Amino acid sequence: MSQIIVVLGITGVQGSSVADTYLQTAGWKVRGVTRNPESDNAKGWAAKGVEIVKGDLDDMASLKRAFVGADIIFGVTDFWTIFKDPESNKKKNPGQELVEYCYDVELQQGKNIADAAATVPNLFRYIFSSMANATTSSCGKYAKLYHMDSKAEAAVYAQNLPALSGKFSQVQAPIYFQLPWQWGLPTTPKKTADGTWRMTGIGAGNKGIPFGHVRKDFGPCVKAVAESEPNVNLFAVGEYLSWSDYLRIFCETQGLKYGGYDELSYDAFCELLPGGLGHEFSQNVLFAFDFGYEGTDPAVVKPEKFGLKMTSFRDYCQETDFSSILKDEK
Repeated sequence: MSQIIVVLGITGVQGSSVADTYLQTAGWKVRGVTRNPESDNAKGWAAKGVEIVKGDLDDMASLKRAFVGADIIFGVTDFWTIFKDPESNKKKNPGQELVEYCYDVELQQGKNIADAAATVPNLFRYIFSSMANATTSSCGKYAKLYHMDSKAEAAVYAQNLPALSGKFSQVQAPIYFQLPWQWGLPTTPKKTADGTWRMTGIGAGNKGIPFGHVRKDFGPCVKAVAESEPNVNLFAVGEYLSWSDYLRIFCETQGLKYGGYDELSYDAFCELLPGGLGHEFSQNVLFAFDFGYEGTDPAVVKPEKFGLKMTSFRDYCQETDFSSILKDEK
């Protein structure tokens, strides 16, 4: 009989990568969990042979139903889905920052997943998509990096559940290669009047930032961790790139003239991205510069420990359609 991996967030970047990996692995059946099984994305996975079930991270009963019979559970939460939900502004406490409210909700969702996973009697491995605890790693310098600390605290919660003892591991995703250009951020490369392309970002242009092709490489990382001993904390970084190198490689692969990088201050970035978004993004990068994106935990390992080949940014650029930002290029 096939073993079952339950993949939360199957319609997202990380969940899709995990599902792809296990669909190509003999002896495994993929069960995908989504809030809307009738979405086109969910139906697309069903057509590939995935068992699609309805589940909500705020609904423990739905998670317990989705996890029945699971051998492996991949858990992931999404701070930004909560952030973008119009209902979040209505539900947060008076005077509470939206990002703090998102932290509260995401942490509870992470606890819900762990609690539901703990009820599965023959579970072999629960793997959670975590991040570093910025507050702890920075000794309080970055004490309000909410989208990081929520995941880190959910991982600690899972580690301390007796029913998950010897069954838990975690994988940390790097910054997605597509994030600077695909999500409408000020970091999107732009053509200037002199015909060159420039990029704006937070922090120095010559310091390495951990990026990765998460859609392609995250699944193999999860599989490697699942096949290893428990209590692994893998940072699935693909390549360290400075902002300047990011733009240079982008220009080289697309046949564009490189212009250069323009540094924005934290305050300027927050003005461009209000409501806490600019704070979370800019502090995220500055934390990586100061303490490493994966934090200061000496137990964190990287893909080379498992012999994993990660996609370079140059290869990513050569296989990616950038037409949405190259439309003005003649």
